[in-house]
Amino acid sequence: MERRSLRRLVLGPAPAPDRVCFYSIWFRGHNNPRYEELLPRLERLDRYLLTLSDRRVLRGAEYRALRSVKRLHDPLVLGLAARRYRALFTADNEQIPLFAGPIVSDVDDPFFTAREVELLSHPSLRAYVVTAERAARRYEAMGLQKPWHVVPQGVSLSSVDEGERREIAEARRDTPFVAGYMAAWLLTGDDRGGENPLYNVEHLFELWDEVHERAPEAELWLVGGASDSVRRRAATRPDVRVLGRLPRPRALAHAASFDVALYPRAADQGIQSAKIAEYLGLGLPTVSYDYEVTAELRETGAGLLARTPREFVEAIVRLARDEGERRRLAEAARTAGAGRDWDVLAARYAEILDLYLPAT
Repeated sequence: MERRSLRRLVLGPAPAPDRVCFYSIWFRGHNNPRYEELLPRLERLDRYLLTLSDRRVLRGAEYRALRSVKRLHDPLVLGLAARRYRALFTADNEQIPLFAGPIVSDVDDPFFTAREVELLSHPSLRAYVVTAERAARRYEAMGLQKPWHVVPQGVSLSSVDEGERREIAEARRDTPFVAGYMAAWLLTGDDRGGENPLYNVEHLFELWDEVHERAPEAELWLVGGASDSVRRRAATRPDVRVLGRLPRPRALAHAASFDVALYPRAADQGIQSAKIAEYLGLGLPTVSYDYEVTAELRETGAGLLARTPREFVEAIVRLARDEGERRRLAEAARTAGAGRDWDVLAARYAEILDLYLPAT
């Protein structure tokens, strides 16, 4: 993705009238996958990305420093942007009152607070985009009266390396059943940030202990930035493979070789999960807890939803033994995921920007 420096915002040539400004802090190597895929496909965007280090300790220090000056930094940057651009696309609602021009906001992680409704009600905001209709309906119930559109989470099917996908499938040919899980981080409670249900895999290990007892031929593949404690724990388990953090094409190629995808998070966080979208797009049967965030699996019949840990284990073991059931769920996932390719979703998004942020 082309990244424009803030120096160019100050000293660069004047942008063409049809250009739309986007500004964000960018976490090198593991930013929000929605924006990694969406932003490069929106041809009218000029992307000013303040990129932080890929070294965790340094990145944390940089982020804290930026947060401490945010009240001064953001008004300065958005004020400069407003002098050069007539329109803004944002993924940070706090930017809305700082830009003097029409705005479209992408609200992929809603908080449903009074402050958020106040920001989205600002006169400059022309429309907002959510990943699921129920998010917009909830905002409306809170009094927000703005046009909204739904662009769900997606998957970049074109980035899957088919050659590598075939090689992975060939290499695991003698493994009868693979269940897999992907996350940005794979942590335990002893790790910094390990209390976050998005990244803690201790519950998954507990579930897998029971799965292994009942289906010892099964393997668990983990894709993501694994901590030393996770790697040590997995090192004693021949049935667990930690693949680590992989470039997205390789991560998706490995995920495409899962027999079943897992969503074992111990809490319901968010409206729609990018991981569920990736699993659907890849045509993967999925086992998950029964949450609002995984309602798509229930609605499309693309997975098995559990209410308890015992049911979660039962669902994995059932699919390990029933290839026909896996095929049925995989077909439902492929049908549901057909429109989830980011090339399709980005074209829809471009139409939204053209509607509310026209070139003239």
